[in-house]
Amino acid sequence: MKKKMILSIFILIVLLGLLIPNETSAISSSGGYTIESYDVNMIVNENNTFDITETISVNFTGYNKHGIFRKIPLRNKITRLDGTKSSNRAKISNISVSDPYTTSNESGYKVLKIGSSSQIVSGRKTYTIKYNYNIGKDPLKDADELYFNLIGDEWDTNIEEVAFTITMPKAFDKSKLGFSSGSKYSTNGSNVNYTVTGNTINGSLATGLSNGQALTVRLTLPEGYFVDASSNFDFIMLLEIGISIIFVIVAFILWSKYGKDNAVIDTVEFYPPNGMNSANLGFIYKGHSEEKDIISLLIYLANKGYLKIEEFEEKTLKVIKSKNFKIIKIKEYDGDNEDERTFFNELFSSKDEVTKNDLYDKFYLTLRRIARNINRKENQEKIFEKASLGKRIFLIAMIIVVFFFMGGLSIITIGDAEISTMVGFILVTILMLLYKKPNVWTIILGSVAFVAVTFLCMVQDIVVDEAYLIKFIIESICQVLLIIFLGIMKKRTQYGTEMLGKIQGFRYFLETAEKPQLEELVMRDPEYFYDILPYTYVLGVSSKWMKKFEDIALEAPRWYYGYTAFDNHSFNRFMDSTYSSISTAMSSNPSSSGGGFSGGGSGGGGGGSW
Repeated sequence: MKKKMILSIFILIVLLGLLIPNETSAISSSGGYTIESYDVNMIVNENNTFDITETISVNFTGYNKHGIFRKIPLRNKITRLDGTKSSNRAKISNISVSDPYTTSNESGYKVLKIGSSSQIVSGRKTYTIKYNYNIGKDPLKDADELYFNLIGDEWDTNIEEVAFTITMPKAFDKSKLGFSSGSKYSTNGSNVNYTVTGNTINGSLATGLSNGQALTVRLTLPEGYFVDASSNFDFIMLLEIGISIIFVIVAFILWSKYGKDNAVIDTVEFYPPNGMNSANLGFIYKGHSEEKDIISLLIYLANKGYLKIEEFEEKTLKVIKSKNFKIIKIKEYDGDNEDERTFFNELFSSKDEVTKNDLYDKFYLTLRRIARNINRKENQEKIFEKASLGKRIFLIAMIIVVFFFMGGLSIITIGDAEISTMVGFILVTILMLLYKKPNVWTIILGSVAFVAVTFLCMVQDIVVDEAYLIKFIIESICQVLLIIFLGIMKKRTQYGTEMLGKIQGFRYFLETAEKPQLEELVMRDPEYFYDILPYTYVLGVSSKWMKKFEDIALEAPRWYYGYTAFDNHSFNRFMDSTYSSISTAMSSNPSSSGGGFSGGGSGGGGGGSW
């Protein structure tokens, strides 16, 4: 329990860390400076990457200024005049700055913070920024394109003079070349003066740019102009995929050695294992105790003569009749089972007759307390090998690591605050897995939900590059397999295997028993049907069990009092309605309720002073 608490606290700390936004934007301080000239020199490479040099001359007029910061997009959404759209995820490398700087990622941008907090700058200063910008493969099918924001629309000051040089790797049709400048989505290119000499484009703006305005170039190129443009697969991504696959192999080895159950031999059983109540049988059969199984103790204790259940009709508004029930104590509990004692004493803790209102939003605490007691470590180790239980922590650790590969990578390389929130939901899911022992359905549904939420975290990357899609698919498969191995890791002890064989044989009999055989058992023991009934709810065969006795004469149980004459049909109706109503009340809790748009291309971004 202590290990679980420590791990839970660790995950919560990580969760809180992810939900705290990255506040690099706080360095922004608009005003107090002007960009007097902005020169962009861009060498376009044949593999659709760009070597960019930006020379920015700044005049600082404000007090306590330390420098500027440059925000370069890591993710681009492209919009063209013909209405088509595409996206890409960029990689920025070979960064070089003329002054001291630091880098960080914030909400989809690489942020270069240039200057020193210990030095104040004033007057004129020039900064030179160099970097390689890789946007991967060209998205167009019938053509290639250069569509780039030479200056982005996110600068918070005026830019007085703009000049640019673009060097293409080979010849191009200059009639396909166009520029636009101004506010975002402007198509006006009249402010741009340029010349083409060979493969080089030189140009400038007749007037400068105001804050929030951009300069964009778009050049339509023949299909195949760019060659060897790679997807964004890199060593780190391949390493992550490799580690994820290795984790699955390790999980399989751990399961084979420590978690694989021995063969279970089912034996024909007419009765549950001797001395085992219905709640304990459910724990051994499923490997964990559930609240709905503990509720079956109501019928179990009724058969033992401790209580009775009375069904009655009550009038509402003197017109509508509704069914209700009372649970009445007959005698004090004198058995030696701790869980039965807790159930009985808490049921009648304040009075000897209990109704629906006495159970709502209250008794669920008792059910949880009993479940925790049944699921405690000592009981787990009676039916499962201690070594197999201990190895589950390694699987949980591997699940967290692969999750980080799937969704956490975006947080580090992109810095999206909204992704951090989604990641929080995934971490909460993992935390819940630590407390709820998964069965087959929770494993399947949990795996699907896990992958779906992680897809939402990565969707912006998946849709822009096939490398991220392939990575997501492989790691999703690995993640699902790891979660499945987590669910099946527990290996039963010899006792656990033997009991499972008896219970499975008992369940098989309940499903397949023929009428003559059941009539003979009832003749030997008139209470046989009722004694077995609580176990059928735990094993999920109650409806089949009651249907088998529709044509078999039964005496009314000592603990049942109905408002109509007893017969098999009325009792089955009672169990369907009243027992269901009791279960709902007991488990209820308060919480159950050729040219282009200005700013429309890749790159650009902006910046400010600090």
